[in-house]
Amino acid sequence: MTMIIKYDIIIIVEFVFRETLLKKTVNYLKVIVSFSLLSIILFSCSNSQESKLVYTESNTIKQTVKEKEQDITWTQELEGDRLSQVINRRALKLSSSVPYSKEIYKISNYNQNPVYPSLADFGSLDTSNMGTAVKSKMEDFCKIFASKNYNEVDSYFSRKYIFNYIFFIKDFEEGWKKNFNKKLPSGEKHFNKWLFGEPFNGSEIIQIPVRFYSDYGTIDMTVFLSAVGNNEFYQITIDRWQKV
Repeated sequence: MTMIIKYDIIIIVEFVFRETLLKKTVNYLKVIVSFSLLSIILFSCSNSQESKLVYTESNTIKQTVKEKEQDITWTQELEGDRLSQVINRRALKLSSSVPYSKEIYKISNYNQNPVYPSLADFGSLDTSNMGTAVKSKMEDFCKIFASKNYNEVDSYFSRKYIFNYIFFIKDFEEGWKKNFNKKLPSGEKHFNKWLFGEPFNGSEIIQIPVRFYSDYGTIDMTVFLSAVGNNEFYQITIDRWQKV
């Protein structure tokens, strides 16, 4: 009888121990599940905040780009009219018997910009961007320089740079003898004609290439003028002598 009671007590104790252990396990699982749910919620909130931050940054960048775009000074569109034109046989009104080619396009109404000649060793002869006052002054200078009074062009130079006039006359007189093997003629014109090249117009200075023609050859020069005021000369350089 005593053994049976002891055995029952052992069973009861074991049952209690198992129930206690089961409850602890369940509680432990509840803690794990709760912690996992909490982590998921926190992670979701974190992602939500991060997405909001990125969205805000994107809006800020977009706004900055718009502001920068408004501050940019755009250049004029190059040949914008030609980009929108339809160029084909029907637009050019060509007969079916006329073959369409680049030569036809060159003489069509779609290509009416002026074409200026150019010299291989001198450059373009386009003087369309040379101001009227500057061109008139250059013509007057060339007339005097081409004459027997070539050394009387000092009045065209700025008083501040008159020493450049002295160097220029010296280079011209010495270069004539050296390159043409002739003595500089006196009492007669040195040049028969001249022509201007395409000028460079800067904010402070203008550069104009000039070619003079004589019986012995050509002389290429560059005249540097002030871009303001009465266009005084700064300097004249002799760039090339070409004997015929």
